[in-house]
Amino acid sequence: MCLDSVVEGRAITESQTGTTLLGTDLGGVRRAFDTVADAYATQFVHELSRKPMDRDLLDAFTRRVGNGPVLDLGCGPAGHVGRYVHDRGPSVTGVDFSARGIESARRLNPTMDFVVADIRQLPFPDASIAGIVAFYCLIYGTETDIVGALAEARRVLRPGGVLLAAVHGGVGTGHFDDFLGTPVDMTIRYTSAEEIRDMAVRAGLGVEEVITREPYAGEHPTTRIYLRATR
Repeated sequence: MCLDSVVEGRAITESQTGTTLLGTDLGGVRRAFDTVADAYATQFVHELSRKPMDRDLLDAFTRRVGNGPVLDLGCGPAGHVGRYVHDRGPSVTGVDFSARGIESARRLNPTMDFVVADIRQLPFPDASIAGIVAFYCLIYGTETDIVGALAEARRVLRPGGVLLAAVHGGVGTGHFDDFLGTPVDMTIRYTSAEEIRDMAVRAGLGVEEVITREPYAGEHPTTRIYLRATR
C-alpha cells in the first residue's frame, strides 16, 4: 500500500523551503542539490552494493517495520536508501526539499512515493509512521536544526517506531565548492557519537544503539556514525 493512500503529503513552495521560519536558512544546500541532481543520482544510485554494513543495518530495520509506512528523509536524487527498504516489502515515501532531486528520485523509483518537504517540518500526522531512515541528511545547519529534525521524526513515528540515521563523524564543518566539476556552495556539519546520541535524547527519542565504522574505499573520508532510536 502506498503512503499516499494513508496520508497526503503537502508539497512546499520555494518560499517555504529551507527558510529561517524553520531554523537556519538551508536554501544554499537545496539549490546545490537542485543543480547537481542528475549527476548525484548517477554517482550514488548503486552505492549500497559497496556497503555491507549499511545493508545489514537496513535489513535489520526492515524486519522491524512490517509493511510500513516508512519515510526516507533526505532521500536525495537517487532515492536509493529508501528503495533498498522498499524492495524488501515496506511502503516507503522519500522526503527531500530539493524539487529537482525529487524529480530524479521519482523517475528512478517509479513504485515509490515522494514529497518535497523540509525534514524540520514534516507534512505527516502524529504517530503515523512505522519507521524512518535518515542517511546523511542530519548534517546541515546547526545543532538546533538537527534536534528539530529529530523531534519531527519522533512526532510522526508511532509508539515503538524506529529511526535509523547515519551522519559523518568528525569535528567542526566541511565546505564543498565543487561536485564532479559543477560549482556548489555547501557546508556540512561533522559530529561525534556522543553528540548525535545527546541530540536524539534531547529530541525525546529513546536511543538503542550508536555504532561507528571507518569509511569504505571511495567514500568521503570520515568515520560513519549510525544511530538507532525509537519513539
